[in-house]
Amino acid sequence: MKPFSIVLLFLLLPSAIYSQECKISGFVAGKDSSNITGATIVIKGTTLGTVTDKSGFYEITRLKAGTYTMRISFLGYETQEKTISVTRGNTRLDFVMMESDLDLNEVVVTGTKSEKPLKNVPVVTQVISAAKMLDLGITNVTEALQTAVPGLSMSQFGTRASVTLQGMDSKYVLFLVDGERIAGAVNGDIDYSMLNLENVDRIEVIKGASSSLYGSNAIGGVINIITKKITDPFDGKIYSRYSRNNELFSGGTVGLKRGIIGSRTSFNYSRTDGYDLTPESNHDWTQNPYNSINLKQKFEITPGPHLSITPYLGYYQFERGNVSARPAHDFYSDLNSGIKALYYAGKNSLTVSYYRDRYNTYNVLEQIHNQKDLVAYDIIETLRLQGNIQISERNNLIAGAEYNTENIFSQRIDGNKKGENEAVLYAQEDIRMGEKLFLIAGVRASYHSSYGLHFAPKISLLLKQGSFNFRTSAGTGFRSPELKELYMNFDHFGEWYIVGNTDLKPESSRYVSGSVEFSKPWNNTSFTAYSNKLSNMITDRWLPDTVRLTRQYQNVASASVYGFDLISKQKLINNFWVNAGYSYVHSTDNQSGLQLYGTAKHSGNVSADYIFRKKEYSLTTQLYCKIMGEKFYEVTDQGASFDKPYTTWRLTITQEFKWLRFSTGVDNIFNVIMPENLDLISLGRCFFVGINIDFSKLR
Repeated sequence: MKPFSIVLLFLLLPSAIYSQECKISGFVAGKDSSNITGATIVIKGTTLGTVTDKSGFYEITRLKAGTYTMRISFLGYETQEKTISVTRGNTRLDFVMMESDLDLNEVVVTGTKSEKPLKNVPVVTQVISAAKMLDLGITNVTEALQTAVPGLSMSQFGTRASVTLQGMDSKYVLFLVDGERIAGAVNGDIDYSMLNLENVDRIEVIKGASSSLYGSNAIGGVINIITKKITDPFDGKIYSRYSRNNELFSGGTVGLKRGIIGSRTSFNYSRTDGYDLTPESNHDWTQNPYNSINLKQKFEITPGPHLSITPYLGYYQFERGNVSARPAHDFYSDLNSGIKALYYAGKNSLTVSYYRDRYNTYNVLEQIHNQKDLVAYDIIETLRLQGNIQISERNNLIAGAEYNTENIFSQRIDGNKKGENEAVLYAQEDIRMGEKLFLIAGVRASYHSSYGLHFAPKISLLLKQGSFNFRTSAGTGFRSPELKELYMNFDHFGEWYIVGNTDLKPESSRYVSGSVEFSKPWNNTSFTAYSNKLSNMITDRWLPDTVRLTRQYQNVASASVYGFDLISKQKLINNFWVNAGYSYVHSTDNQSGLQLYGTAKHSGNVSADYIFRKKEYSLTTQLYCKIMGEKFYEVTDQGASFDKPYTTWRLTITQEFKWLRFSTGVDNIFNVIMPENLDLISLGRCFFVGINIDFSKLR
């Protein structure tokens, strides 16, 4: 072939390829023919997607001829899927969406590590919509979890909050962001101040042992925070919420998508003056003053319809105000980054990812020009390869490999620096055994540098019978010894010592659960009973016959936890819903026979929601009640120590006019103040107001 012919072919090839490209476009409307703005439309098995504009119009290009499945979703409407064949040019496909506050077609990922409609997931999964929580004036993840999840509670211990789920404390509850762990845990609790809702799509909650997919700490449950995808050509928002004691939460996001590149940048600033409900004591303030900054940057690059590359970066800092006599205060920072590549090959996919997170703890020395003295750091890294293979129409296999490392620095451990690593293989089969029976079975094998080989299997079943879904699960969980438990060497002001133990083995659990769910468009009610048996639990015990008083971490404890959860969502009349949840937990330390530390046997919530939508206006009103039974903490010389039971009420009214959302409300309506209660740190009745401006709706 002559050189001229080669050059001509090279110049004409892109045009020939482009001429073969197709597109799908159409309009999305409600049942009343009103345009739906901001609905998300994606093509399954590809990287392609978009959102509807103010006229309800969408368009997806860069398609080749073929058959595709379109998925459309929007808050307050039922998720839909349609299959369409595309030949050439433009193919028209319109959608009419049905209003529904019970979207069982919503796609979730945490229970199976693959996209699956909520109604077909054998693992009991609860989904919390970030958009709905924001409509209720809720801006942080922990408040959203307490509002929506029965059996989950937060307590305040010193300067950090602590979570409990189904009788399990924070060491046994795994928090993830897009499937990745969070560094900087102290006694199991991460820095929850890092987690706000404005950049979040939804929160998925799995209760019970899930170590077969997620490894260590997933004994009591997994809470996965799923961030938003970049689908809108332009997405710009600013928001602010203000309440008592100069508590301010404000920030903004800017998202852009042009061709193959998408970007979202978010910024958040929060602060409070704090307060002290017990000024007569020498204890820490009930709520310390603080200010924090949170920055996130995410890119999505889609070189083709079957490949996406997502690099991201986040920075967080938190500075606590000094309310003590010492000339120093606390400062925390976190820097995380990662990259994920996803490739679709027909109905199969391959994901490769790398993630790194470093959390730092400083003392700010006020008399030395506010110099920062590094006290500790925690660095975690994960390299993961996962394949999603469709063996047949009824059989899907997920298989993956991970390499995890953790390195810490602290003056309270031997040598100040220690590290560990773990190599992992996991596999899970998702089998549809007919139209009504679904099975998931999986196992995780890990080799840990501290204790060797460990296996964690799990099996779950779903049986669908008319309006009823029956689910059952059985599996094991484990928690690896923390580096401080292995290598601690701490002198407690010369009074006594606490030391680590390099012979520690993982804590383990055996978990079984069964649930029944009734679902209709006007009602969704579920009842779940469970049992969780823990062994080889790690606790510190006094060593006998030592020259100095010494405590050492040992595998000497066990516990039994059983209970049930009841969750119901009932539509009484048009636009009016009643939600209720109740959790009963019986938790026992098998050595002492006492209730587990920091747990309540009875807890629940109830709310009445009125939701009205009319074209470009919406009104959301909620009256919410939190119910907490007495919570056990410890046995003293005066007897058992319990936090007293209480109830608190909150009223929220949110209105949205096109591009403006305005929220107002009152928390703790009846001014409940309990200074000595670790679970309720409220300073009483608190009015709040919030505003959100969505610039993308001004186009």
